[in-house]
Amino acid sequence: AVVSTQSTGESSVIKTVQYAQATLEEMARDSEINTQKVKTDATLFMQSVKEINDKLLKTIGYLGDVSTSVPHCGSVYNAEKEFQLAHEQCRLVLNRLDNLKEKSSPRTMPPDFSRDELMEK
Repeated sequence: AVVSTQSTGESSVIKTVQYAQATLEEMARDSEINTQKVKTDATLFMQSVKEINDKLLKTIGYLGDVSTSVPHCGSVYNAEKEFQLAHEQCRLVLNRLDNLKEKSSPRTMPPDFSRDELMEK
C-alpha cells in the first residue's frame, strides 16, 4: 500500500509541476497571453497541490496512528501491548495472593471449646 501510494504521489507531484510550468510558460510569452489558458492551468495547479496536501495529511495521520499504538489496519502492536499489560497485572495479583497466604495462618479453635458452645454464646 505504501509503495503504490508513493508512485501515485510522485506522479501527482510531476503533474503539479507540469501545470505550474504550463502556467509560467504562457505568462512568459512575448506575444499575447492566453488568459483563459493561464487561469485553467493555474486552477489545475492549485487543485493538484490540494490533492497532494490531502494525501500527505492522510499518510501523516496513518504514520501517527502506527507510532502511537492506535489500532489500525494490520496492526498487532496494540493487542500485544494489552496482552503484556494484562499479563503483568495477573502476575501482580498472584504475588499479592502469595504474600497474603504467607502472612495468614489457619485459625484453630481452642481445644477446650466445642463448636456448639461457641454458637450458644
